Amino acid sequence: MKQSLTLVTCLASTLLHAQTITSWTTAQGLPANDLRDIAVATNGDIWLATQYGVVHFDGTTFTQHTTDTHPGLANNDVFAIAVGLDGTVYAGTDFGMSVYSNGTYTTYTTADGLGGNDVKNIKVSPDGSVWICTGNGVTHWTGGGFIPFGSPEIPFGGTTHVAFDEYQVLLSGGLGGLLVYEGVTITPYTMANGLLSNRLRAVAVDQQRNRWIATDMGISVMNSDNVHIQDHEHVFVLPPPDELNPIADVLVDDYGRVWAAVYVDYLVTEGGVSVYVNGEWQQFETSDGLAGPNVRRLALGAGYLWVATSTGLSRISYLNIGIAERAQAASFQVFPNPATSVLTLEVDLPAGQQSPFEILDAQARRVAEGLITNERSTIDVSTFEAGVYMARIGSSVQRFVVAR
Repeated sequence: MKQSLTLVTCLASTLLHAQTITSWTTAQGLPANDLRDIAVATNGDIWLATQYGVVHFDGTTFTQHTTDTHPGLANNDVFAIAVGLDGTVYAGTDFGMSVYSNGTYTTYTTADGLGGNDVKNIKVSPDGSVWICTGNGVTHWTGGGFIPFGSPEIPFGGTTHVAFDEYQVLLSGGLGGLLVYEGVTITPYTMANGLLSNRLRAVAVDQQRNRWIATDMGISVMNSDNVHIQDHEHVFVLPPPDELNPIADVLVDDYGRVWAAVYVDYLVTEGGVSVYVNGEWQQFETSDGLAGPNVRRLALGAGYLWVATSTGLSRISYLNIGIAERAQAASFQVFPNPATSVLTLEVDLPAGQQSPFEILDAQARRVAEGLITNERSTIDVSTFEAGVYMARIGSSVQRFVVAR
């Protein structure tokens, strides 16, 4: 691993080096090394968009979906992937969006109301509706049909990524900066508002609703009022003379740490993953075990950071980077599942021992936490929105559903 961008404490350095990286390529059964996107289902399964179809990984076995095995898939060259709370898979190609449900793909195109057939990114919002980024705009798909947004609301270059906070939809403009949709209008924020560049790759929202905006020049940060507050131009150490940091993806984990994918393919060919811990950037690269330097997309799932590269899949155990060790529980159960008002946690703990717990929503944001002081504790979930959640004790995770 290269040196840190600045000096860090011995503890943080030790924890970083202690992380485990596991990688898969075609040599380990991955059907295709050229990965474009990645999504984690609520059951922990991994879905990959690849050059040769959609790939499903259950942790043990890879299963490939192509136009031969699944004729409803629009094309084998898949660029975007997303999974809904109900397990529905959305695959984006240059020939429309294919939706996988009950073992069959159904493809939707401009003929069905999609704003563009060249799908760049797909995300399922907390309300279950789907946002589809294309080269000429974005389309919102609700149960009632497709709602496309294009010029002049969406500047030339279309959209490349979509994220959500409690009140807004945040769109990454291919050339038009950050595009904020509040249910009525789309407002652009560009270099004139402080962004490093108008060419955006992704955006992520932290627990304070700050926007971490991935550009081709580094990361710009805006607060919840969309006011520029800082920049991170040197996320990843690169060999001289080139220090430019094009950011391919960015996300925030449930501890508030920011993860960024960096890839440079001119003058040098370098790249990897960096994490922002205690005010410092630390990085992982091929010498640490990453499948390759060309990192396309990142995803979080049950204690791991999943990394999609052009040369394979990697998984980084991230829970203990820069944070204190947490109590480990041998096992625990949650019930009833689904829950409507009260969730019970039943924990296998030695007599007299206590253990902290936390509840995370589908976007891995902490929505509740506490301390279990006996073998069974209850949590009021009556104010939670309907959806999938995770209960975590130490490194153990149990998923549950809140129903209304």
